[in-house]
Amino acid sequence: MTHKGLTLLLALLLTACDVVNHGDEEPHHGHGDGVQATTVLTSSSLATRGSAGKAAGHAVKSASGGTDYLVTPFNVSGEILSVVFPIDPAPDDGIVVFGDGRPDIAPTSATLLPFDLVDHDPVNEFIDIKPTLADGTVERVHPLFGYADFFYDQDDGTPRTVRVAMASVNGMVRGDKLLDMGGGQFFWFDLDTSAFTSARPSNPAVIEAIRDFTDPIRPNLVFFPMVVNLTSTIGVTAADFLAAATVESEVDFYMGNGITLLGQTTSNLTDAETIQSFTLTQMSTGFGGASGFTADAVLNPLP
Repeated sequence: MTHKGLTLLLALLLTACDVVNHGDEEPHHGHGDGVQATTVLTSSSLATRGSAGKAAGHAVKSASGGTDYLVTPFNVSGEILSVVFPIDPAPDDGIVVFGDGRPDIAPTSATLLPFDLVDHDPVNEFIDIKPTLADGTVERVHPLFGYADFFYDQDDGTPRTVRVAMASVNGMVRGDKLLDMGGGQFFWFDLDTSAFTSARPSNPAVIEAIRDFTDPIRPNLVFFPMVVNLTSTIGVTAADFLAAATVESEVDFYMGNGITLLGQTTSNLTDAETIQSFTLTQMSTGFGGASGFTADAVLNPLP
């Protein structure tokens, strides 16, 4: 990912910061004195596992002129900090539909919530709506994950699960990628010894774009801020949200070809080949659009 790309991501995220004003600078979570919010995170584009437990990928030409292999996961789960709906055109408007109300300053010790795109159990929390909220539109969402597990099948039916750290949580460092070696036991891959290890090595396999992200304006932003462009713009009438008793939202992530195996022509790989070549398609092709990370979403205020 280029520096220009990271700058773009930063600019998009900052439009959603300071969306909840509690009169101080401390992060907040799960307030009981606001608006009831119900949120569903799901994906209708996950791979369907066939009778052989197989979801075939396909090879594409990479930016370097070689070949990469694209795979659609059959599930994504993990733990998440917050989901932000930034509202344009005001620079600081938006709605945090669950989780930490100030994800831009939340520490890695902040409360994380479980998510699962297959089970997609709704998240129910009380949230605050900024009293100065203005009319506008939502064109993207920002999910801030602690980590995410990507489940897929190799072309030969072998199941794979790769964990990607989006923040330095649970003994991981942001950008780390770990492979499930069986029974939910995730191991790092030591690039110095070419061996898997249950203890984090000094030089593990990582996704560099996630590891190296920095925010020169908000240095306390420690969760990697994903940018998910919406397929349709959502119109926001501020008065409706300020008067709402309930806010209902749903984000249906498009996960088709969401995994890229760099430099590969098949997904039938060894453990070492899998963890070293694994990345997220958005990290290698850009933000949003046909080749990036998109979603359908709804954001509805109810009286």
